[in-house]
Amino acid sequence: MSVDQPRIWLLLGERVGDNNQLLALAEALDLPFEIRTLHHNFLRNVARKQLSKTLLTFTAKSLRQLRPPWPDLTIGIGRRSVPVARWIKARSGGATKLVQLGNPRVDPGMFDLVITTPQYPVPTRPNVLVLPMAMSRFRSPPPPTEAELAWLAALPRPHILLAIGGSTAYLEIAPDSVEQAARQLKARASEQAGTLIVVGSPRTQPELLEAASRGIDGMGPHLIADGIMPRFAVLQADADEHHVTAESISMLSEAILTGRPVGMIPVELNAKARKWLGDGPPAEPFIGPKRDLRRVWSRLERDGLVGTISEPRSGSPDNPVDIAAKAVRELLSR
Repeated sequence: MSVDQPRIWLLLGERVGDNNQLLALAEALDLPFEIRTLHHNFLRNVARKQLSKTLLTFTAKSLRQLRPPWPDLTIGIGRRSVPVARWIKARSGGATKLVQLGNPRVDPGMFDLVITTPQYPVPTRPNVLVLPMAMSRFRSPPPPTEAELAWLAALPRPHILLAIGGSTAYLEIAPDSVEQAARQLKARASEQAGTLIVVGSPRTQPELLEAASRGIDGMGPHLIADGIMPRFAVLQADADEHHVTAESISMLSEAILTGRPVGMIPVELNAKARKWLGDGPPAEPFIGPKRDLRRVWSRLERDGLVGTISEPRSGSPDNPVDIAAKAVRELLSR
């Protein structure tokens, strides 16, 4: 390994959210890094169960990037980059250190460091670091434009932000729950002569925004923003209080890191999730192949980082990116 400047490869993939976590960690290291972007070919679906054992599912263009000199460190995420990381380590004669984020779905002993979050069933090992919440690349909010400043200044404070995600393969956001949350928060904002601002995300179903609109009921300064003007990140930085639907760990994490009060809006397990996970609390020890976001919610509540609509809470947690970067620096120093 180079003493002053280790060679670091980021194994990027096709998911923007995953790539942003990799970039967040790499940028926090304050060291040069190189990007290797991996794409799958049609065999990805044919050989899904073999993804951790073969490079045949990757395009030739992807593999042509993998040439010596081999890196001192690779950083990948999830299961998709696992075969490439292990291949690189073998080609380097075992010299390359491997850091894997998320859930690699193989024995964590195959890596030098696994950095994960509570929802994943990663076995407890000395080389496994469990962060309390997700990493975000956007550590500092963008400066608001004059138009954004004027838009926000026209709305009475405090600004209460309701951020709505969307139903997923395992979690369901009921329109009635969104309507009730909007109604409660409108009353809360009105009591303080402030404003409720509702914003969705690219995956928010239209019926959820319609439900929020019914909850606001067109009364007072309360409104639904489009997240484009002002931008979502500007709304987050501006808000005096945050309320977020529980299925979006990234939005919850970003809200918590503002240091302002956060209320978590519960969502429901759908029939598919109940079949896999059961209706009761998460099993101990963590077993099964599926992630369980209830573990994240429990951790955030236990640590006093989130509250409810009625009693939002704020904390001063360490930024998970900083925690992860410290662990990687320690690994590089060995």
